[in-house]
Amino acid sequence: MVKCDACGREMTTASGCKCSLIKIDGEWMRRIKCGGARDLHPPSKGERCYDCGAKAGHYHHPGCDSERCPKCGLQLISCSCDVPGELAWEE
Repeated sequence: MVKCDACGREMTTASGCKCSLIKIDGEWMRRIKCGGARDLHPPSKGERCYDCGAKAGHYHHPGCDSERCPKCGLQLISCSCDVPGELAWEE
């Protein structure tokens, strides 16, 4: 069992991360959902993300290979944007 460091949910059974916002270059931005039109590697219908286990329509867990940066559009874990790792969710 692996728990997400950001939301505390079990990654293999939760629908996805509950953190919907990420701070990039000092600005809070909405994260791109798994399986969305801008997702890097959308899962097949009925499948979960191959890396973090998120279901389509939910947020990837931080550090996922498939998460795209909402600012530059490249892979979030390797883009050149200033991503300090600050995440938040809306109540």
